[in-house]
Amino acid sequence: MGTEHPLIRLIDDEDLLGAYWNKKHGLFKRACPVDGLIRESDIQDMLDTGLLRWPYFTLLKEGQQPEITAFTTTRTVAGSPVTGFADAAKVRALLAAGATMKMNQLEDWHRPLGTLMRRIEARLPAELKTYVFYTPRDNTGMLPHRDGSHVLAVQIAGAKEWRIYDEPREIDSRSGLDVDVDSHAHCFVMEPGDVLYLPHGMPHVATAREGTSLHVTFTITEPTPRDLAASLMTLFTGACDRIADHDPRATPEELADTVTKSLLDHVSCVDTDLLVEGAVAAMRDRTV
Repeated sequence: MGTEHPLIRLIDDEDLLGAYWNKKHGLFKRACPVDGLIRESDIQDMLDTGLLRWPYFTLLKEGQQPEITAFTTTRTVAGSPVTGFADAAKVRALLAAGATMKMNQLEDWHRPLGTLMRRIEARLPAELKTYVFYTPRDNTGMLPHRDGSHVLAVQIAGAKEWRIYDEPREIDSRSGLDVDVDSHAHCFVMEPGDVLYLPHGMPHVATAREGTSLHVTFTITEPTPRDLAASLMTLFTGACDRIADHDPRATPEELADTVTKSLLDHVSCVDTDLLVEGAVAAMRDRTV
């Protein structure tokens, strides 16, 4: 087995799951080598190759996305028109005007980041997704906001100033946010190799400084009550097949009573680790 990646070692070395998880943010300076992840030249090559397609990428400026046709083009593929391909000239014009290029779910199509994400995912009972943000100097892609997941961000190139709003009343898993942008409790600049952990629902905003900023974000989504309930019912459905043959003359109400009692018995002895495992497996298998 090869040497563990520094980003994965960070989880244990800094006690991320104990000292920080869902408690406070953590900034870890020069904690992750950036070689071999993704480079600015890779993004330019993706644009020139012409295979990048919406919704695997988008453009944002202060939380607003232009009309899709403002940065894409239509091509003929196998005799049929196909929309949504990146128009390199349009994208570069929007970047020059201060827009951020956001690339989505790179685990599906970028091997180095996909490999790293899956190695992190193997360490955590959660669903992970990978995003890249490419932001011109002194610009902001998104206004102050919350993420419905934990965030692990790695600065790849340039520098990015982060502002964190961690008042308890502001931390919430729901989207939407109205904060005084100057009321942040923490402000710091991330440079290449720096890693940031943000707990689920902690408000933040990030602005590029000192040249074009490039950073990777891994979102880490733990099972919700709905996910766990679905996992419980999946487990019970398997157990339900083993219920003794019922009286064929039983009414639906009598059969419902039998199933209810079986469900209560099942709940009383369910393996919670198995429940979480099933929920996470279903989350990772779903199509987004």
